[in-house]
Formats: sequence, C-alpha cells, structure tokens
Amino acid sequence: MEGGLILLEHDQSLLSPPSGSPVIAVRTLMPRDLGFPRCRHWRNAVAGTSGYLWGLGAAAIWSGWWTVTRVGVVNDLSATDLAGLRFGISGLLLLPLVWRERRTIGAVAPRFLVLMAAGAGAPYALIAGTGVRLTSAGLGGAITVGLLPVFTLVLSVLFLREKVTHRLAAGIGCILLGAAFVAAGTWEAGRAGFGLGLFAAGALMWAGYTVALKRSGLAPLTATAVICVASLVLYTPVWLVLSGLPRLLAAAPGELLLQVLYQSLLSAIGALYCYGRAIGRLGATRASVFAAIVPLFSVLIAAVVLREIPSAFEACGAVLLSGGAFVASSNRR
Repeated sequence: MEGGLILLEHDQSLLSPPSGSPVIAVRTLMPRDLGFPRCRHWRNAVAGTSGYLWGLGAAAIWSGWWTVTRVGVVNDLSATDLAGLRFGISGLLLLPLVWRERRTIGAVAPRFLVLMAAGAGAPYALIAGTGVRLTSAGLGGAITVGLLPVFTLVLSVLFLREKVTHRLAAGIGCILLGAAFVAAGTWEAGRAGFGLGLFAAGALMWAGYTVALKRSGLAPLTATAVICVASLVLYTPVWLVLSGLPRLLAAAPGELLLQVLYQSLLSAIGALYCYGRAIGRLGATRASVFAAIVPLFSVLIAAVVLREIPSAFEACGAVLLSGGAFVASSNRR
C-alpha cells in the first residue's frame, strides 16, 4: 500500500528456516504525505551547504599541493623524493583495496591501466614537481589544471567521440587566452619557460588518465588505489636504492612530516574523499565546478604563503583559466 503504515511481504529468499517455509517480514513504513516540508527544506539546505564545504576542501587541497611541493623542492627534498613519499605511503595504505578489487581491476584492458598509472602516478608527479622547482607554485596550478579541459577535450573527441558544443568551445577559447596571458607574464618576469612546457605535458598526462579512467569503468577510489600501488611497486624501490634514504634522513623533521602528511594522505587520498562527498551531496555537474577554481586558488595560496606575487599578466591569465575551466566543466554532465 502506497500510504499505509504497515506493509506485509512474503520473501522466500531471505532468512528462510531449514524447513523451507516462508518467512513473513513485517516492517513499518511512514507514509510519504506525512513528511514535514520545512524539515525537508532544512535537511536539503544542510546537505547542500556541506557539499559546498567538501568541494572547497578538495579544491583547497589540490591548490595547496603546488605550494607544499614548492616548499619541498627548494629546500631539502627533490621531486623524486616527494614522489617516493607520496606513492610509497599511499600505496601501502591502499594495497588492501587493490587486493579486494583485483577481479574488477583484472577485467580492465592493460593499456588503460598503464595510461592511468603514468598519467596520474609517479611520472606525472616527477614532471609537475620539476616544473614547480623551475618556475613557481602558482603557475604550476594555473597552467596544469587550467589546460586540463583542453587536452581532455582533444582526447575525448579522438577516442570517446564527444561532441563539441558552443559553450565548451567558448570555455576552451577562454582557457587558451588565459594560458597566453600567463606565458606572457612568465616571459616578462624572466622565469624559466621550460617549466611551462612541463606543466603543459603534465596537463596532457592527466587528461590521458581522465579519458582512460572513463573507458575503464573503475570507481575513482579504485583507480586511485591502482595508481598508488603501481607507483609503489615500480617506482619506490628504484627511488630507495638510488637516492631515497640519505636525503630523507638529512631533511628537517618538520618539513619531512609536512610532506608525508600532505603528499601521501591529504593529496593522494583526502582530496579524492572530499570530492566524492561533494559529488554525493551536489551531483557531478555542480561538484566539477570546484576543480575549475583550482588555478585561481593556486595563485592565491602561493602569493600568501610563498610571497609569489603574480604580475598583472599572470593574474589576468589565472582568472581567465579559472573562468574558462568553469564554463568548460559546467558544460558536461
């Protein structure tokens, strides 16, 4: 009964006694028309507010990664050390998940797993970390995350047959204009142009991961576990043998603790958890907007923490990159 208070149902498959006789399950159902609209309104408002807070938390972690990485690579640690810390610890933490989902992972084509491991694993971390060392943290977040929708669109059109809409084209045009502004500001300030090329390469790698993830059908947390464990197995032993332990032992304890917590826990696992909670509360379309504000957040955090004051060209470029990413991401479902 739709609006009844008690529902009786026969279920032969659940909790049947050894004799095989049916069990009558009784459960109480509240009628739908007895709800309190005001309570539902407040519950929806609280859920929406918490969703925005989770999304802002994910964006803050992603944006702060560039500043924390810059702190590490200009002091006692290198990009290779940060990648080892990031995937060595997170890979160990996520190893049970890979074992539990081994059948699901084994059903994915190997080429997609390779693209995911390379696009978001140790190779990407090495390229992004080196670019941050050569330029600045704000430029790293602005260029890499800003150009991500451009490369994702190109790969999606080539491999996923995605259609290009007017709104998406406008967002991509705004992103390219913002990237030109940032490049002009970098040239004017005399920073290393090679770092911008590394950031563009990192954006292309992450776009490959995005498309491969979509083709694989894996859940985001499972894909993250695959990436971390693959880097743990393939990269971490080489890093430990060549240069890992001496530099770790020579680093300042406070800095080492910061990198361990941020690289392996917050960035590798915490941001994904926050973003997943935002998607659950707001939906994928609205939650994707928070990734679009990372370019601007990266510049602001670097300016406050590291005193990396952007030039007028770089500031305008960061705003255009975030605006274009917002338009491009809000176009997709």
